[in-house]
Amino acid sequence: MSSTKPLIYAELLPNIRQLSVLVALDAPCGPGTKAELSADGQRFILQHEGDITTLNLPGQAVSNFSLQKPVLGDKELSWRIPVAGQASRDSIENAQSNEAPWSAKELSEDAEFACRDCGTIIVEKETIKEWRDLPSENWAEMMEFWHCHKPDLPPEEASGSSRHAGHVHPEEIAASKGYGATSKFTARTGIGFIDLTTFLLYSTDCANLKITETTVNHQSLASCASCHHDIGHHDHDSRGIRIYKWSLALISSQPRSIKFPSLASILSSKCLEILNANCVSRLIFEPEIFSSGQQSSASHSTSATWPCSTTSTLCSLTISELSRQQPKMLSKMLSVESSRLLLWFLSPALIYSTSICPSTESGKFITTLPKLAMKVFWKVISADEAKTLLDGETAEGLMLPGDIVAAIGRNLAESALCLPPSARKFNKEWDVALMNRYQPSR
Repeated sequence: MSSTKPLIYAELLPNIRQLSVLVALDAPCGPGTKAELSADGQRFILQHEGDITTLNLPGQAVSNFSLQKPVLGDKELSWRIPVAGQASRDSIENAQSNEAPWSAKELSEDAEFACRDCGTIIVEKETIKEWRDLPSENWAEMMEFWHCHKPDLPPEEASGSSRHAGHVHPEEIAASKGYGATSKFTARTGIGFIDLTTFLLYSTDCANLKITETTVNHQSLASCASCHHDIGHHDHDSRGIRIYKWSLALISSQPRSIKFPSLASILSSKCLEILNANCVSRLIFEPEIFSSGQQSSASHSTSATWPCSTTSTLCSLTISELSRQQPKMLSKMLSVESSRLLLWFLSPALIYSTSICPSTESGKFITTLPKLAMKVFWKVISADEAKTLLDGETAEGLMLPGDIVAAIGRNLAESALCLPPSARKFNKEWDVALMNRYQPSR
């Protein structure tokens, strides 16, 4: 009997209506190794060395489809399985939508938020009477463009017989209507404004915060008064405090409210917004510098770091070696002061399932149900390489706190443990990762 369960990974290929199933074994498959589908086509069942491993598939397979027999002696197996029926409208809309944790519809007046590190209350219950979702960052520019180019222009907003001949673009008109390019939302007491990654709150609505002004750009950092972890910053333009969602834990009586959304589920929504708005497929995660030689995690004694190409080592490991060597692999660190993360997004809406997956919170391996994720190729690049890509407009930049850039780097490296060894590298240059997206309760 095998000491380690096989790693089974499956993903839905909607364009060709197929499921791709990959299996990695510790021991070569023998006469007793057999794969089959459940009667309803919802599960993949593998028998190997006396063990049975079952995986919930990310789509319903044709139940009577006969799987090819494994080749004796192989340690990696693969199948392509046809999907039953056509894609439903709900599944298409869910994949195309872009939702982030803790939107206004998920929060109520009794929502209470605490520091995720130490549990100190940051936003007390009933302090925020109303939660409001903010529009995307480029909403003002889009509205102003629409106002200037809408089909039926009032006489006072255009001149000449042609709609574009002598067309005037007065910023005052759009601004007076509340959607000029210079229009901004400002914090208001009792109201919590929500974007994809932060809350914008009035300063007096926050508790147990310490505001520290840095030496660069006079930026003011907001940290937890108890554990001193940086959890946001003072937004001078919006006249309020921006608190990072990933720094908070929700205390709420709502049973369906998620308490600790993962960093990946929060950042993936921001990435998708940038990709769609700028028609690009590559992003560079850059650490914010708030003071000379310091990252945004200035209150911590250790500098922010991330694993350097750890999946190069992962590709050669057997399944049993993964759990033993994971801490060692993730200890290979690189200073963020001179480096960046380059992410190339291949699939923004991948539905996958895996029989074994690392849990960032517990450090253990857990089985998972089908998940929605973004499939990513990624690598560490230097600051000079990042500047070249940004200047050439072949990638967009996303500034993040240094410790968050480090954390997402570790998450990307850990996600490769869900994949069979042959699927963890692309073209020797790129590491392959899965960035889980948020799926609200329906």
